[in-house]
Amino acid sequence: MVEKSRKLPKQKRSKLTVETLLEATTHVLILEGIEGLTTNRVAEVAGVSIGSLYQYFPNKMTLITVLIEQHVAYELKTLTDLYTSWKKPVGEPLVRVLIEKFIQIHLEDLQLTKLLHEQVSFLECRSALRKGTKQFEKIIVKMLDSHFQSSLPLSNLETKAFVLTNSIDTVVQLSLAENPRRLSDPVFLDELVNMAMQTFRVSSKV
Repeated sequence: MVEKSRKLPKQKRSKLTVETLLEATTHVLILEGIEGLTTNRVAEVAGVSIGSLYQYFPNKMTLITVLIEQHVAYELKTLTDLYTSWKKPVGEPLVRVLIEKFIQIHLEDLQLTKLLHEQVSFLECRSALRKGTKQFEKIIVKMLDSHFQSSLPLSNLETKAFVLTNSIDTVVQLSLAENPRRLSDPVFLDELVNMAMQTFRVSSKV
């Protein structure tokens, strides 16, 4: 999570300044990479004084963290809206649509998404990404509960959701880092769906 000391914009002008700084951060990241990203460089590209930048972003990792939080918020809203608008029973069609949408979100701005996810070694960035995964788990818990018609204990549902969500997330993140083209492979999607559907089957040990 972003540092608590970070000043949050309240007025329209300050919100515009923050948005300009985040756009500049994205611009620098894409064109110059993480090595070229400095607070001075972002302020220069944004046309904002370094003092104004430091009012809202204590360091460059805070800039990146906020971009990640925006990415995560968009991802969660998209997946949540998809699930809540689904009118059919929970099953393979919904699982496929959710996983496919999850992959598509990562492909929408591939270069930036890859750069953001590469910053997991930094605590703030890792925490922001984990928050998104945990919220995705909650969606899966609801799906499983609906699928099993509330016949399983919550602890079992949470365990199933934890294993499934983190398995999907890990495979997608590894593909993003090592071979992004795999994300567009229909076989890749099929394999993830096949894996996910195992979670929706009743285990003899449950």
